[in-house]
Amino acid sequence: MNKKNIITVLLALVVLAGQAQEKREYNISGVVPDGIEKVYLYKTEGLGSRVFLDSATVADGRFAMKGNRPAYDLVSLGNKGLHGIMFFIDGEPMTVDFVNDTLSASVLNKKFQGYMAEDKVFIDNFYRLFMASKKAESEAEKHEIEQQIAANNEAMIEQARCFIRENRDNVIAAYFLQSVSGYMDFEELSATIDSTTYYFNHPLMNEAKQRLQVLQLRQVGKPLADMTLAAPDGQSHQLSEWCGQGKYVLIDFWASWCRPCRMEMPNVIQNYERFRDRGFEVLAVSIDDKKSAWLRGIKDFGTPFVQLSELKGRDSELAAIYGISTIPANLLVDPHGKIIAADLRGKALTKKLVEIFGK
Repeated sequence: MNKKNIITVLLALVVLAGQAQEKREYNISGVVPDGIEKVYLYKTEGLGSRVFLDSATVADGRFAMKGNRPAYDLVSLGNKGLHGIMFFIDGEPMTVDFVNDTLSASVLNKKFQGYMAEDKVFIDNFYRLFMASKKAESEAEKHEIEQQIAANNEAMIEQARCFIRENRDNVIAAYFLQSVSGYMDFEELSATIDSTTYYFNHPLMNEAKQRLQVLQLRQVGKPLADMTLAAPDGQSHQLSEWCGQGKYVLIDFWASWCRPCRMEMPNVIQNYERFRDRGFEVLAVSIDDKKSAWLRGIKDFGTPFVQLSELKGRDSELAAIYGISTIPANLLVDPHGKIIAADLRGKALTKKLVEIFGK
């Protein structure tokens, strides 16, 4: 790295360090429908987690609130009966009209809302397709819908990757990286978590950074650790009954409560049915802790392959060995029982299997 580039990187790190201590004002006002008495502000912490920060009482259909938060905190505004809105604290005033669904905000937050609207199209489409698959009248119809679910999921992930590439100079990338880092392998994630990017030190990056560390636990070439797990009928089995026995084996971690698992499972099933006669096996390892939920999940997901579980939930020993902190996740093992790939999702799984077995 030349002297000019070194200076640029150092300046970027100084700016980021300063932002970690900097406070920004939030000045939010808006209009709400009849019947709403209060509007609440929450801090968003990871996917689906939030902490109460502030509230404003509604008077004559209007509300206003002011305060200070760390720069570029991701927060959400709303209440029961309102479509909540997420945004970054960047010091710019914001006006939200919940009646007419309009927003006056900074360039950053207007851009973020545009991305969120595009993302919602895929989320809504997934739920529509999932409900349709539950009502399918034939296996052929269900299979067709599952292919559409897999394609929808893959398109949503690729869109998030695009958003990340477009926003390396702001914090929007950090939001989408936390949602798709689970779909990235070690090489892609390490390239995306670049210390010279604007978003590197944002708190939303913590999960992706932790994932990068645990991915090092399942590097290519490691022999798979053997373990004892139970089948749905209560019988105990060793992983070595399938792994190292001459087949390529995908160990797929999932759980009955996992929404992303529901989105990815049709893709796993499709690849299993395509390659199973050519030496491919799938071991679905559940991270459930209750047998009733596990059995219900097997029925709901419609998985046609081997099912195993420790029924220890997040205390799964196998998951701990390989740093499985988020699901779905998987390990691909070669015929000799060595790991040759990890976290193959969507088209990446099909591409790897085509590489092994051919078209």
